[in-house]
Amino acid sequence: MADADRLSVEGPADESGWPGVAALVDHVGRYGHEGGQRLVTAAIARLAQAAGDVDDRPFVVRWSTTIPRSVGLAGSSALVVATLRALALRWRVDLPAAELARLALEAERDELGIGAGLMDRAVQATGATVLVEGERFRTVEAPSAIPLVVAWDPSAAAPSGRYHAGLRRRFDNGEPAVVAAMEELAGLAREATGAVERGDAGVLAELVGATWRVRRALGAVAPAHEALVEAAAAHGLTATSAGSGGSIAAVVPDLRALDRLAAAGLAVAPAAAG
Repeated sequence: MADADRLSVEGPADESGWPGVAALVDHVGRYGHEGGQRLVTAAIARLAQAAGDVDDRPFVVRWSTTIPRSVGLAGSSALVVATLRALALRWRVDLPAAELARLALEAERDELGIGAGLMDRAVQATGATVLVEGERFRTVEAPSAIPLVVAWDPSAAAPSGRYHAGLRRRFDNGEPAVVAAMEELAGLAREATGAVERGDAGVLAELVGATWRVRRALGAVAPAHEALVEAAAAHGLTATSAGSGGSIAAVVPDLRALDRLAAAGLAVAPAAAG
């Protein structure tokens, strides 16, 4: 972010042009009509409205990301949170974690109409494991970090709305099975919080498996999720879908499993709870 003659947003080359019509059609088929520029402008507008009297001098925002796109790894919210942080420094706005997460959610949900929740934004705002309950969240600490792995299938990239929109409508319509499933998932999250705080990786793995069974029963998983969860199980890992695209998260009792997953052709990244 730097001073400029006009306020503008500059992203990677594939965000602003394609070599031909076929490439554009393929891009839209995989990712939808979504892009980083609108996420950045939504973040700018939301913080400007919230902060009130801000420096009106123009600037340029240049962004890039290494987060795999549209596989359910919260790449969109990460870009929004990063933009808000940079703006807060430029405008000297104090943004506590709770406010940062709230503004990031409003930028996507209210400015852009994206069906989103507080979860990803709370994690990114705090840089920690969190328990989200409604509009509030708290950090969760473990006696020692519990190893996790995130794996994804790049070919399974898809806009989040393709799998979440229908489920959201069913919940809003009060469908008993969906409402009950959401309540069960909330209970599992509270139990998982206790497991993390005790450092109990075994119980956490069992709860991860339970969330997968609930999600699967709802039909809220993509075929790529099925394949990835099965691949993880073949290597002794209990996994669940990490988001809307082709990604999963699993507890890793044996770090050598990472090598086995990579050898199986899965893109993987280590992580940790607590």
